[in-house]
Amino acid sequence: MTHTVELLALDGRDPLGFLASLGVTRLLHDEANLDVELSYDETSARALLHGPLTTVDAVVDALVEVVDAIAADGVLPRVPATFPLPRVGATPDPMRMPRDQVSSRVHAMTNRHRAPALNNWLAVLVTDLASDIQGRAALTPYTAPAGRQSLRSFFNKPLDEVRKAPALLIRQALTRWRRVNGCTGEYLDHRVLSSAADHPSGHSTDAGVPGATWLATMSLPLLRLTGTGKLPQATLWHHLAGHRQPVMSWPLWRQPLNLHAIATLLEHPDLRPHTNSRNDILIDPAAWPALGVFTAAAAVRQPAEGRRSKGILTPIAIVAASRRPGSPAGRYSGR
Repeated sequence: MTHTVELLALDGRDPLGFLASLGVTRLLHDEANLDVELSYDETSARALLHGPLTTVDAVVDALVEVVDAIAADGVLPRVPATFPLPRVGATPDPMRMPRDQVSSRVHAMTNRHRAPALNNWLAVLVTDLASDIQGRAALTPYTAPAGRQSLRSFFNKPLDEVRKAPALLIRQALTRWRRVNGCTGEYLDHRVLSSAADHPSGHSTDAGVPGATWLATMSLPLLRLTGTGKLPQATLWHHLAGHRQPVMSWPLWRQPLNLHAIATLLEHPDLRPHTNSRNDILIDPAAWPALGVFTAAAAVRQPAEGRRSKGILTPIAIVAASRRPGSPAGRYSGR
């Protein structure tokens, strides 16, 4: 029998909420071996989980088991504890490898460990089909390393926080967000940053949602990574005329979809955004009824003062407008 569980805190119009809902679905399917599907409420945009689990408590318990199954010194499910490779001392992040060395290093890692899940993670984290200005292989745009941040710490920091109280923090991620001082949000949550005037302590302090951040990082195996030879290309990310930064855009759908259907929908060519002469970000809703889509949202990385990174993922408005002149338009945006 299939049940529907509403995940009250996971608003699909928000980039962190959307990625976290994908992470929940993927972990329950791939790690907990449950037949689950995902949709969104047309009124609230909250994530709806469909499957054998009857309550939020049951969802939390299944996700806590996934956390507990990760090796004590590891950061990802079912992969060697040393992956992603850790930084040693003051050396650069070993995952930021020269482009011409990716093939040999990946071959060495996969031959040494022979873990099927390792191949899946490698394919979505780093690609030699694009490079940065230093000639290093490009990372997925879902990461935005700054300072000493490494690819491993992108996963390790939120997981370390969740491990302090797995049931509590995962429940909060699904039902009602509580912000934790010192949780960085891994540049997936623009509300992490607060000025001294905004924070009760009178100091500028990062305050993220550990459980939601961890769940969002667990969505990456669903999000393909490749490149044009120069620029990285990833699921939901688009290089648009008039915009220096790539734009992340995604649909919300009403019908329950399994992981394979979700991956197909997220890549659908009729859901790609475009721009007009004013550089507004537009998406044509003509295909929405047939695809079961009822709205769309978008985000870009906004630079943060004093931080050298590609920026923090921040919701922006997206306009639903037909490519046909004279057709009506509607404006949609993240929370």
